[in-house]
Amino acid sequence: MSESDVVDEVVVGAGSAGAALAGRLSEDPGRRVVLLEAGPHYSTGRTTPPDLLDANTMSLVRHGWGLAARITGTREVPFPQGRVTGGSSAVGNTVAIRGTPQDYDEWAAAGNPLWSWDTVLPHLRALEDDLDFGDQDHHGTGGPVPVRRWRPDELTAVQQAFFDECLAAGRPYAADHNHPCSTGVGPIPSNRRDAVVRVSTAMSYLWPAQTRQNLTILADTSVDRVVFEGSRAVGVVVSVAGGAPETIRARRVILAAGAVGSPAILLRSGIGPADHLRWLGVPVRTDLPGVGIGLTDQPRIGVFMTPAPGNENSGKSTGQIVLRTTAARFNDLYYAMVNRFDLTHHFPELRKVAGARSVFGVMVVLRRQHSRGEVTLTSADPSRPPRIDLGYLSDERDYELLANGVRGCWELMRSPKIVDKGEQVVGLDERVLADEEALRGYVESAVDTAFNPVGTARMGPASDPGTVVDQRCAVHGVDGLYLADASVMPSMVCANTNLTVVMIGERVAAMLRGFA
Repeated sequence: MSESDVVDEVVVGAGSAGAALAGRLSEDPGRRVVLLEAGPHYSTGRTTPPDLLDANTMSLVRHGWGLAARITGTREVPFPQGRVTGGSSAVGNTVAIRGTPQDYDEWAAAGNPLWSWDTVLPHLRALEDDLDFGDQDHHGTGGPVPVRRWRPDELTAVQQAFFDECLAAGRPYAADHNHPCSTGVGPIPSNRRDAVVRVSTAMSYLWPAQTRQNLTILADTSVDRVVFEGSRAVGVVVSVAGGAPETIRARRVILAAGAVGSPAILLRSGIGPADHLRWLGVPVRTDLPGVGIGLTDQPRIGVFMTPAPGNENSGKSTGQIVLRTTAARFNDLYYAMVNRFDLTHHFPELRKVAGARSVFGVMVVLRRQHSRGEVTLTSADPSRPPRIDLGYLSDERDYELLANGVRGCWELMRSPKIVDKGEQVVGLDERVLADEEALRGYVESAVDTAFNPVGTARMGPASDPGTVVDQRCAVHGVDGLYLADASVMPSMVCANTNLTVVMIGERVAAMLRGFA
C-alpha cells in the first residue's frame, strides 16, 4: 500500500475480536478495511498447519508471542497468546462458553448501558451456529462460529467417571452451559463442527471475507504506534517482516491486539499514565492512568496424577465435561476433568514434580479473582515484550477460594473410578491438605493461569479515571481511535473469555456501522 492511500478503517490484530470486526465491517462494500496481523495468515484448510487444525491440543509454542508473566512473588510462567490470524481462538482449548447475564448487566451498571445482557444477546446469537440448541430463542443458527457439545460416546473413561461423580453428589445436569440460567455439570460447548477440527475466527470470519475487494489482510506486519494529526488518529506505523517502518493511513484506527498488545501500543503512542510515559521517554499525548492497570485473569489450580498404563488419553481433547458452581457469585467456580496435560513444553511447575511426560486430573478455575495486575513497558522499542504482572494472590480472599478449590478437586479425584486410572498424585497428599502452611505453599507454587487476561483498557465514563474508552469503545481524549478486544472489558465474565471477545468484535462492528 502507498502511504498516500487512506482507507476507512485499519484494524490492528486479527484475533478473536479483530477477525470478527474486520469480517463484519467489510460486509459494507463502501468501506475499505485493512486488517493487520503480526503473525501469519493461512488462507485455506490445506495450507493451515496441523497444530492449528487439531482441536484436541493447545498450540502454545509454534504460533505464540513467547511471552512470560510474573504470577506470584518472583515466580514467572509462560503466558501464551496466539500470534496468527484467529489469535487465541486459533491456538486455544476451543471452550465456547458465554458469560452470564449478570456479567454483562454489571458492565451496563458500570456506566455502559450499551452492553447489558439484553443488548449483547443479539450479537451472541449472530456469531453462533449452535449445532445442538439452535432452535431455542437464546441461541443462533447460521452464524460464523460453530458450537457443538461432546456426545456421550465421545467421552473418555475419566470424563464419564467425573460426570457420574458430580451427578451422584447432587450436582444438577447442565445440558447447555450457554443457557442463561445454566449451572451444574455437563458437556463443554466447543468451537468446532466435529470432534477433531478447531474452527478459529480466521476460518469462520476471514476465509469467507478474504476475497472481498474492500478487505486487505496484511500478515507478518507488526505495529509500533498510532500516528496522529492534532488530536485525531490518522494511521499506524508498521514494520513488515523486519523491513523499514512505513505508515498506513486511515480515517479510523481500531486496536484489537488483545489485553497485552493493545495497551502496549497505546503506551508507545503516548497514551497512558503520564509518569510511566515520561519514564519510557515517550511524549505524553493523553494522560490516561487506566492504560495497562486493572489486569485481571483467571487463576487455575488442581490435583493431578501420573496416568497408569493405558490411561494416557493421547490425542484426546484436554476437557470434555465441566462443573460450573457458585462460591460468591453465580458460576464463579469451574471444575474440569483434564484428560491429559502434555508436560513436554508446558506447565513447568508440574513437570518439575511429576517426573512424567503427562498428567491428568481435576482442576478448578477461579472465574472472578479479587487480585489485580498490570501490563507495562520496559522500553518504547516495539521489539521488546511488555512486562506482564498477573498479581495473583495479592488479595487474601483469592487464596481462600483457591485453597477450598483444591480441597474440592481432591474429593473428586479420590473417586475410585478416577483414582484407579492413575499411579501417583503429584505434589499433594492428605498431610498437605491438613496443614495450612503446607497447603498455602502448594497453592503459591502450583497456581497457574487459564490464559484469559482482560481489563487493561476498560470501558466506562470519562469521569472514572480508571477507564480508557467510552461505551462505544472510543478512546477518551482523542478522535478516531477505538479499541475492540478483551482489554475493554470492565470486569471479568464467569466463563472462558473467547466467545465474549468474539462478541465484542461483533458489537463494535455493529456500532461503527450505525446499527447500534
